[in-house]
Formats: sequence, structure tokens, C-alpha cells
Amino acid sequence: MNERVIFQSAVPLDNPYRCAGSLKAWQDEVAANALGNSRLMLALSVGFTGPLLQPLSVEGGGYHYRGGSSIGKTTALVSAGSIWGGGGINGYVDTWRATSNGLEGVAALHCDTLLCLDEIGQIDAREAGQVAYMLSNGQGKTRAGRGGEARKAAEWRVVFLSSGEISLAQKMAEDSRNRRVMAGQEVRIVDIAADAGAGMGIFEDLHGFESPDALARHFKAAVSRNYGHPSIAFLKKLVDGRVANIDRAAELMKAFQEQNHIAGADGQVSRVLARFALAAAAGELALEFGVLPWKSGDAFAAAKTCFEAWIDGRGGTEAAEDRDAVATVRRFLEAHGSSRFELILGDQGVADQTIDTRVVNRAGFVRHRNDQREYVFLPEAWKEVCAGMDPGRVARVLVQRSLMEVGSDGKPQTKQRLPGINKPARCYVVSANILAED
Repeated sequence: MNERVIFQSAVPLDNPYRCAGSLKAWQDEVAANALGNSRLMLALSVGFTGPLLQPLSVEGGGYHYRGGSSIGKTTALVSAGSIWGGGGINGYVDTWRATSNGLEGVAALHCDTLLCLDEIGQIDAREAGQVAYMLSNGQGKTRAGRGGEARKAAEWRVVFLSSGEISLAQKMAEDSRNRRVMAGQEVRIVDIAADAGAGMGIFEDLHGFESPDALARHFKAAVSRNYGHPSIAFLKKLVDGRVANIDRAAELMKAFQEQNHIAGADGQVSRVLARFALAAAAGELALEFGVLPWKSGDAFAAAKTCFEAWIDGRGGTEAAEDRDAVATVRRFLEAHGSSRFELILGDQGVADQTIDTRVVNRAGFVRHRNDQREYVFLPEAWKEVCAGMDPGRVARVLVQRSLMEVGSDGKPQTKQRLPGINKPARCYVVSANILAED
């Protein structure tokens, strides 16, 4: 029972959970100056969400601050990271400059706390999408042992804050394989415009400082002196009356969701709303515990502002697949509208004559009918347009928006007489109005 055990690691262990300064100094210099700045307040609220994931049975995920250089994105990360620790060159903040295998170990080290990853532009575009899934799903890659047996994969629960000049979708677009971001990835990493729109970058209230840069420098200096204490204070309060506190957190989450519910919104929006509700609940709980020097409702207001900014940046509350369906067809027509469609003459769909133009790799025909320009896609070409998507769903979305003609049987395909084809062929007829739709 009294045997002494010494752990000897093959690699040096880095402990990010260090403490310095005091809780009071952190509250006065960091948390108080974040008040009135929605992005900073959300980041601090997110910093307290880790210990609530398992008790509330909430999935992990990330918040990504996107915007230009030197607008305060890293300031938000280092401020939130100071809740759990600091010290060293970059304090508590890690970087996206890593492989997916390397980030597995980093995520496991931050289980049930907070992970901060700076500058998404540094990760390999080929791995960006996979890492988004991996970090949020909480499980690493399954590997084989020396004998071929399956080794246990690393597991974790983590909420992470990210920053970068570009979004996840833009990073994935750098991949030469033309990968596009999937709806599930967008839900797992919530993309928020870092610029709060007040002309001061991430800031909305300078609290008497002469410039945004001066306030940013103040934050970085303050968190270099004071870190680690807020998480300890929060955890002590949380476990003292744990059942009642978890019930309170669930109550706060429900209240936020009810206040910000959008009727008719897609389920993807509801999932992201739950993510913001978790941050709002954690922030309100932290101020009720006396850790955050704010007043009741402040964390709710900041989370609501950022949730609305996410919806604006997303382009609405519809399903991402529906939005992408329209964008995919529009992008194809913008790129190939005058080169891959053979111009035909005729009336009411009866093609009498073609215009002698050189068309390489034809995708279909283009015509004017009833003073409207229409693109007639051949069936196999339509599959090319919708590569990586469900062609049937894309067609249904366009029909719902009155951008695609419907046949007498109610299906998106219609029979058209086309030059060079003896019998009427089933085609997809898309209105040129798709190029102007918002």
C-alpha cells in the first residue's frame, strides 16, 4: 500500500494548467474589460463550458473567429485560455500547425476543459475537414498494434476556440482535390465574423483605452500575469452542490434556446443554437458563482449577438445542403454558361434550328422561350454538375424555388425535343433567374 510509484514518460510532459496572479486581478483586468464586447464575452463564456459537457450530455464542438489580420482574434483566444492556465511563449493557446495525429494528443490533454487553436490557415488543407470531425466527435483514429490487434483509440470531450483569416470552407477549398465543406463540418465548427461591426475590430467598447490596439495589448499583458484561478474557482463552486448546479445549467440552456428559437429553421440551426446556449449557460453560471464580474443576462446577450452574426454569415436558416444546391448550379453556369451550352432556336420547346457555334464538352443547350432564358441540362451532365451531392435533392430544391421546370408527372425531369436527338429526351430545364437569386 505504501509502495512508491514513479512515472517515467518517453517524452517531456507539458502542463498547460498553471496558475499565476490572482482571481481578483483577473476579474478586474480581463473579465471586466471584456464587458460590452460580444466576441470577447462569448469567448470567456465558452471557457467555462468544458466541465458541463458530460453532465449535460452535450456534444463537443468549436467556435471559429474569422477575420482579417490584427483585429483581435488572438486576443479573444488568450483571454479565454487564461481561465485554465498560461505561461510560456503562447500561454495556454495552441496552434493549428499540426497533423491530425498530433492534434489527437492535444485534444486528449484538454479533455473537459478548453482547447484554443490559433490560425487555421496553418493546417494542411487536406486534413482540415477530417480534423473538424475528429475534434468534435471526441475520438481519434483506430490503429493496429504490433500483433495486428486494434488498439484503443484516444477519446476526449472538448470545446475549442479557433481563429483564422479564413473559414473552414475556404481552407478546404485550397485542396487541389476540390473538396467542399459538408454541412456536418459547418455545424461542428461555428464560423463567426470576428469583426463586431463597430469599426474597432473585435471590440465594441474600449473602456477608456485610446485605441483597439491599446486595449488588445492590455489584455495580453493582463493574461500573462493572471491565469488559471478562474477555472479552479468555477470548479469548486460547481462540485459544491453539483446536482443543483447542473440542473441550473440545464435550465439556463433551455431558457436561451426558447428565447432565440427561430420558427421554421432547419435542424442544423437548432444544433448550433444549442451550442450557443451551452456557452450562454456557462457564462451565466460563472457570474452566479462570482467568477465573472458581470450582471445577470450579460452572457445571454453576448451569445445572442454572436448567434445572430453566425446566421448572417451563413446566409439564412435553411439547410446548408439546400443553400449549396443553388450555389453549385449557379457556379457551374457562371463558369460555363457561354462555352458548354449549345444555343438553339425554337418555340415552346420545339427545336427547329441550332446556331452554328463551337461547343466543347457539351453539357446541354440554352434557349430563349417566352422572353426567358433557359438552360437545358442533359441527364449525365446534370450528374457532373452535382458531383459530391445528391442530384435528385439538388433538382428538388430548384423546383421548390421555381428555378426548374416540372414535368406533367410532377418530377423535375421534362421531355424536350433537342437538335440531333430523334426522340424527346428527358432533361433538366433551369431558369436563368438562378443567376440573380439572392
